Amino acid sequence: MLTEEQNKLLTEVEGEALMGRYMRERFWIPCARADSLVADGAPKLVRLLGKNYVAFRATDGRVGMFDEACPHRGVSLTLARNEDCALRCIFHSWKFDVSGRAVEVPSEGERSASFAQKVKLNHYPTFEGGGLLWVWLGDGAPPPRPPLPFLDLAPEQVWISRTLSACNWLQGVEGTLDSVHVGTLHQSWIAKVRDSKRNETIGHTLNVPPRYEVAETPYGLRAAALRRLNEDQQYVRVTEYVMPFISLVPGSMSDREGSMFISVPMDNQNHMLFWGFWKEDALHEPLNERGLRTDERDLDHYASFKGDRENAWGQDRAAMADGHFTGFLDCLLQEDVVVQASMGRIVDRTREQLCASDVAVVRARRRLLNELAMFERDEQGIAPRDPELAVVRPIDMVSGAGTGWRELLAH
Repeated sequence: MLTEEQNKLLTEVEGEALMGRYMRERFWIPCARADSLVADGAPKLVRLLGKNYVAFRATDGRVGMFDEACPHRGVSLTLARNEDCALRCIFHSWKFDVSGRAVEVPSEGERSASFAQKVKLNHYPTFEGGGLLWVWLGDGAPPPRPPLPFLDLAPEQVWISRTLSACNWLQGVEGTLDSVHVGTLHQSWIAKVRDSKRNETIGHTLNVPPRYEVAETPYGLRAAALRRLNEDQQYVRVTEYVMPFISLVPGSMSDREGSMFISVPMDNQNHMLFWGFWKEDALHEPLNERGLRTDERDLDHYASFKGDRENAWGQDRAAMADGHFTGFLDCLLQEDVVVQASMGRIVDRTREQLCASDVAVVRARRRLLNELAMFERDEQGIAPRDPELAVVRPIDMVSGAGTGWRELLAH
């Protein structure tokens, strides 16, 4: 349980809120699916931490990211023409290259060139990795890239979607750290996966309640869900939390594949959920043959739901009567998005009644509060990388019942 003040510290990101400043000044932030930016295509509105930006891919493939408002009269640059490696505002034809430099100001006539040198448009560094566009919103030199295993993989080895989620970012993060819900909320989907043999171990989440252990790392937390299968074996499932908004969830019996959940705050009451898969080893089948790209689903609005609280977010009660546990049939992720939205835009954590299975959620909150206190004192705080690891990876395995999960990670 948190106090009201602590809840505000953790959830509020707009303006000069401490959490928003912490994210801006310490971390690269994923802001769009890279594939959604097309050379000379429509500029994209990007909302982060309560402020609007515009991102676009230029004719030569480079990406520019600016404040949304044209510095002249504030017209949205999402309306701009994207051509000749620049954005041209449709109001007065002011033109800005990918560095944010004004290159044409036709309204000034003969003074255009000299006047253009005085125009300031905030430009933000970006890089592309793991199918995402990442942006640095802070001042000074950007930090190292996050220690993620999929940033440099080939496009066919990563699949990524975006969902607009109607609640605060922390509700998204906490959902990824709550391992016990996998075998309850997702039980109908897990049973289907188990029966199809697409995942050799996750079916254990349906049968055995877990015991939880959590360890702090230089970059966040490791959350282990441990299930005793028999006298000799245990099922070990370890999620890596890369602060502040990234969780890596294991795949099946391999530490070189898994799912990423990235809950990026748009403002205090909404977040973008980037969800997808990666596979580092040679592919026996392309990711797009796993039933993920074969439909007509919009990958920028992947797990949208129908309705709101009035109609129970489109829940199918007939399907529930036929045996589906939740009545949300569209995709597994929809179950997460709906239950998080049902809590309200910002859940009141002063009223919670927590239990032993919430240990990872509690530890993550405590770690975030500690990091905010250190940031406010201008202390270094979290290390962007584990100094001993180039990347971090989650694990999913069946091991000897007496083997410690920390020992498994060490190997």
